[in-house]
Amino acid sequence: MDVRAWMEPDPPTVLASTPVEEAQKLAQDLGLALVLVVDEEGRLVGFLTRKALDAAPKPDLPAGKLAAQPTVVLQADDPVERALALLVDRYAVLPVLEGERLVGVITRGGALRALVRMTGIGEEGTRIRLKLDDHREIYRVLEVLSRNDLELVSVTRSGEGEVVLHVRGLSDKEGLMRELEEALG
Repeated sequence: MDVRAWMEPDPPTVLASTPVEEAQKLAQDLGLALVLVVDEEGRLVGFLTRKALDAAPKPDLPAGKLAAQPTVVLQADDPVERALALLVDRYAVLPVLEGERLVGVITRGGALRALVRMTGIGEEGTRIRLKLDDHREIYRVLEVLSRNDLELVSVTRSGEGEVVLHVRGLSDKEGLMRELEEALG
């Protein structure tokens, strides 16, 4: 999955030549924490925070003169996992480019929706926690799931050597657990 599938396309922007007071009005009207600034070709120039807008020395100053350059941008075809890693601790929103042109933003909410989809959270099925002594044991686990004709929804790590399998079609959990114990020795 790439960022494009989870971004918000065509975010509100102002041109670099737009007076700061107009950018401030856009931020207020739309409840934006920051305003993205682009040039006439749609290339990202930078962004303005509410704080920067409020501190502008002159209301007619072009937004591009005050805009801060982003330290991190994503490409639309970047893996969504990259966005998740960046958004989890440090950023609330990241600009998404196609080449140099701004095509969207991805927010923590968008990244969280991607994570929910990738892990099958909310989907029906059974979750099975296993402690693996060796990372290669997962292949034996997958063989057991295949023999039992189970649909694998997701595999996630939840700690040191522990994996959580989300499967569908399981009718005998105790029998499956016995079979997994045998396969793992």
